[in-house]
Amino acid sequence: MGFGAVLMKRVILGALDYGVSFGVDRTLRELLANARLSAVGCLPASPLWSREFKPMQEVASEVDDRALVGVTLAFSGDRVHPVSKRMQSTYGLYMPSSSKWARRAFFRMLPDEVLEAEAFAQLERYSQLMEREPDFVAVRDGLLAHGPVAKLVIKAIQSQNYETPPALLSPDMSRPVEKCLQKLGRKAGLRVFSKGPSLPPVKDPGVLQQKMKSHFNGLQDMSFVTSIPGKADDRLRREEPREKIAIRECQREVLSSNQFFQTLVEKDIYLN
Repeated sequence: MGFGAVLMKRVILGALDYGVSFGVDRTLRELLANARLSAVGCLPASPLWSREFKPMQEVASEVDDRALVGVTLAFSGDRVHPVSKRMQSTYGLYMPSSSKWARRAFFRMLPDEVLEAEAFAQLERYSQLMEREPDFVAVRDGLLAHGPVAKLVIKAIQSQNYETPPALLSPDMSRPVEKCLQKLGRKAGLRVFSKGPSLPPVKDPGVLQQKMKSHFNGLQDMSFVTSIPGKADDRLRREEPREKIAIRECQREVLSSNQFFQTLVEKDIYLN
């Protein structure tokens, strides 16, 4: 191995919201296929998943082990619906808020069986349609930071009997949170990816290009950096504020650019 290769830093640059809109999904597939993203988390609880899994399946087959395709479990938030009968019968068509789950986790009052069944159903829906195991599992809205939620998710993962267990994505950059998740992951034989800083939420491509030159400084090897690139479509315009859409389109432009690729080369960053 040459001296230059030794200095290369491996970073996982990913997006976790495949399934929120056709414009976002198309962007994520293009960036993944062109090695401008190295990971995508899919939302099996999205109503679009039954339509959008097929093109992602094709891209996942094309990139093979050059990129990671995983699951973003959703127990809260908009644009998702319960998948399991247990969650549907308990909460209807819409997920509770993340703040509700956080409070119940704090007081150890989670409906364990309901959440575990929902996690299992979402993981199963992903694998049945994609015909592959997830490479990693993330949980929307940072809920994996709560130990009781993490234990339920790990239990659901173990129930799938995967040949190759997926990694877990640490929900934030807090050392105590990551250490707790690492401990739970080790007991279950699951790897944990450290969370790096998300791409800056700016609307000006020039500003973002400049910020990218120092964004990966100081990261641990194999840190996971999240992004939200996308292209506006009618669904996105109805459901998201214009400012967030502008941030998505800015990130899409920058990640697609030759300048971004040159920045990676100059900084000895390898998108793993």
